[in-house]
Amino acid sequence: MTSPLPSLRGASSESPPQSTPAAKTNTLAVVAFVLSLLCVLPLIPMILGIVAIRQIRARGEKGTGLAVAAIILNGITVVLAAGVLWGGLSDEAPRRDGSGEVTRPGSGGTEDIRAGDCFNTPDDMRDYDASGAPAAPSVDIVPCGQPHDGEAFAVFTVEDGDGAFPGADRIRVTAEQKCGETALAGYRGTDAPLPESLELYYYLPTESSWDDGGRKVTCFVGDPAGQRTGSIRPSGS
Repeated sequence: MTSPLPSLRGASSESPPQSTPAAKTNTLAVVAFVLSLLCVLPLIPMILGIVAIRQIRARGEKGTGLAVAAIILNGITVVLAAGVLWGGLSDEAPRRDGSGEVTRPGSGGTEDIRAGDCFNTPDDMRDYDASGAPAAPSVDIVPCGQPHDGEAFAVFTVEDGDGAFPGADRIRVTAEQKCGETALAGYRGTDAPLPESLELYYYLPTESSWDDGGRKVTCFVGDPAGQRTGSIRPSGS
């Protein structure tokens, strides 16, 4: 007697469900993000990030967040670099022609001011007085045809003797002697009086600037009420 065959009722002929493979992370997105952190190749991470986003959408890959982060980080880096570059350019020395006249504005210290230069100072001219002012930390030297705070009519070096700082009072006396009407008339080429709004001033070396080699006194005129345009010389140049 034969044994009955096992019943096939309830048996399934279907294959077990297959798992969907996980989407891979886009390689360009990873590269763009790493380069944006290194900050070594301007604009390259941004370009790679844009290309990566297009690939991710077309291929169904992961990495959108990395690509977007790379674009943002690289954009910030480019903006900061441009700011630093612009700051560096704005701190360049003034450009002069063959005669020494300023043709393009530039930054410098009061030691860089020459007779005939016009300049702007971060100080308030109303705080200056006839007894002289300590040298400003920096000035913008500009063509005299542009608005400016002061115009230097004489620059001289204080005799240092033994090299020691001679004292503020002695330097001030020397400045009063050499920054007077005689020097001003020699610079202007005329004894005609200045406009009443203009005052005579001078920058003096301080003890700290003296120790750094700063020995110059800068004699200049300025209007405490505001900037002026043009030179005090009759030519107005």
